[in-house]
Amino acid sequence: MTIRTRTILLAALLAPLAAAQAGGTATYKAEFNIRDSGDAGAKTGRKYSMLLVGQRKGQFKVGNRIPMATSSQPGSTQYTYVDVGVNIDCIVEERDAKIAMHTDMDMSTAVMSEKAPNANPTISQIRLNIDTTLAPGKPTVVASFDDPVTSRKFDVEATVTRM
Repeated sequence: MTIRTRTILLAALLAPLAAAQAGGTATYKAEFNIRDSGDAGAKTGRKYSMLLVGQRKGQFKVGNRIPMATSSQPGSTQYTYVDVGVNIDCIVEERDAKIAMHTDMDMSTAVMSEKAPNANPTISQIRLNIDTTLAPGKPTVVASFDDPVTSRKFDVEATVTRM
């Protein structure tokens, strides 16, 4: 990870906190742990977290841009780039002693063909739209599903804490 990337990530994490302190709005830390039964190297899950100002959308995007050939003529190939990785949009607000959370998640990856290694990859994608209520600071499984294409099981656990 480059210094520029680290600086951008740090600024993105601290911006909601600075805005909340200036405006008097509550700040929350939303943590997501995505476990994939097919990923032997990540049994504890992939972890993502962000700071959010109550009732304002936070966005988290991490991944790669994959070139896809769209047309080819002698001496010239045109490409379109597709973003793959994890994208999380999240809004939280306190309601009584609970925290209401709306989250849109998009998890995608490029799958290369073994039969045609020079062909464009297939994009495998999972999209979730979650509306739920959580106990503050308590990890809660907010989604659990089997991918019908790969037969892998996914669990999405969320924890929201008031800062």
